[in-house]
Amino acid sequence: MTDPKYILGIHDGHNCGASLSLNGKIIASLSEERLSRRKNEVGYPKMSIEEVLRIGGVTAADLSEVAYASLFMHQQAYLTELEGWYCVGLEEQRADFAKPQGYQKVIFKQRTADRIKTASDHLGIASDKVTFVEHHLAHLTAAYFTAPNIAPNQKALGLTCDGAGDGLAGSVSVCQGNGIKRIASIDRHASLGKIYSRITMMMGMTPWEHEYKLMGMAPYAELEKADTAADIFRGMLKLSDDGISFEQVGELSMNYCYRTLRDAFERVRFDTIAGATQLFTEEMLVNWVKACVKKTGITDIVAGGGVFMNVKANMLIAELPEVTSFYVMPSAADESLSIGACLHRYYEGNSKLDHTESIFDNLYLGGDFTKKQEEIAIQNKCGGDIEVKELENVDESVATLLANGEIVARSRGRMEWGARALGNRSILVSGHDYRIVDELNQAIKQRDFWMPFAPSILAESTERYFSDPKNINPQFMTHTFETGIEGRAHLAAGTHPRDHTIRAQVVKKNANPDYHRLLSSFEQKTGRGGLVNTSFNLHGEPIVYSPEDAIRVLQKSGLKHLALGHFLLSKNV
Repeated sequence: MTDPKYILGIHDGHNCGASLSLNGKIIASLSEERLSRRKNEVGYPKMSIEEVLRIGGVTAADLSEVAYASLFMHQQAYLTELEGWYCVGLEEQRADFAKPQGYQKVIFKQRTADRIKTASDHLGIASDKVTFVEHHLAHLTAAYFTAPNIAPNQKALGLTCDGAGDGLAGSVSVCQGNGIKRIASIDRHASLGKIYSRITMMMGMTPWEHEYKLMGMAPYAELEKADTAADIFRGMLKLSDDGISFEQVGELSMNYCYRTLRDAFERVRFDTIAGATQLFTEEMLVNWVKACVKKTGITDIVAGGGVFMNVKANMLIAELPEVTSFYVMPSAADESLSIGACLHRYYEGNSKLDHTESIFDNLYLGGDFTKKQEEIAIQNKCGGDIEVKELENVDESVATLLANGEIVARSRGRMEWGARALGNRSILVSGHDYRIVDELNQAIKQRDFWMPFAPSILAESTERYFSDPKNINPQFMTHTFETGIEGRAHLAAGTHPRDHTIRAQVVKKNANPDYHRLLSSFEQKTGRGGLVNTSFNLHGEPIVYSPEDAIRVLQKSGLKHLALGHFLLSKNV
């Protein structure tokens, strides 16, 4: 019997959080925002560290080691006050490049010492238990060691692409067994992700958070105009001669491209800008993947990093004839780094080549709440305007409400990890009538009018709604798919109204028996095998975590029904 090896992974940057692994299995993972109630929290994730230890039933004394993701991490103020270093141009670039670089080593050493001391003091552990994992290595190991498409000791092509971390904006690696050999990297000055985030800010939205809004707007652009506008980007960034890296076209670094983009896109229509940004991103990624496959001869791909949150680009990559299989780390942005840190430290130097233990059956890695905790929250938070029913089968009652056209919030079981709601902290509604989108937005979500919602679909019903020839098996909303006639009819409110794609969550019985049972009951009542599923939160807030969070959103929104664990709460209206 192997001694238990617990590793704590920490990400202390943007959207910080913590993960806990036991012998290579991630048993708990949480973003700090769910506890602090501040969207995309930044800094040392003290509360989520304590929560994953609580969920795992261990103390700091049980930990074999504590692994920070990223060799260097900026301080909190730098990561929250973006405008000063985002809205810059070539003049600032030349001035910064002229400065002596020696001070950077001093800052690096000081930040490393600070981070070690913070973890050591908080957890009461020896400083030599604290280790560091390079940023893009953590992105890749999160994807590689959790990938279901790679057999033991099979070669995989490992790709990472993001804004930047530890001086890089991407990497290409050959992965086999527990070995990862990096064969190419992308310098941070040639970052594709930085272009997307600068455009996000230029459009008046929040970088590192609202890039998906550009992706959602892009299909509305006229293709010819978007293609012409994309020439602006083509004059800034290109593939290297061998195709496996990105390079600056001229002097301009993507760290300093904001003013160039602002001036170039002045008086260009907003949808054209979004369309051009998405088109260029797809073009770069698709051609890069094709070149990497040609270079290595490896056709099974794993990928991580925030750029791979772009589900439309992922769809195009998966469709390439050169690609046999394509796995994208769920919620592949920096929230996944703490998972990668855990898994890298476990498998490094380990002779175990079978990574089956690390593959995700599900992403319900947060905390659960007892019936007693639900009762206390109801007693403290609910007034006479809310009817409370304790039910033996809450999900059956929810299915009936949904079949009758009602909107129901669901907060049951362990909270899902990552950016996507996967049924346990979700707002649900039948998707057959597109008009429900307005009701959802006006009553609760307040989403931008062009943004689509997404569906949860029974695994047994997927062939009715979309084709999955590469067996992507999208349990975690990492890809979009083209819909057929029945999909557009049954899931109209969960389909992009312009291009009719869906960002699907396939629900398997073994992954979430209760949610699967709810969807099955809904299908029996209506003949429709899927529901619109959107995150359970107020606009601008994190997804709810506790029963108190859930009741608060019920009270402050136009929601009428909440399935809270063992109870069904309904407003008396």
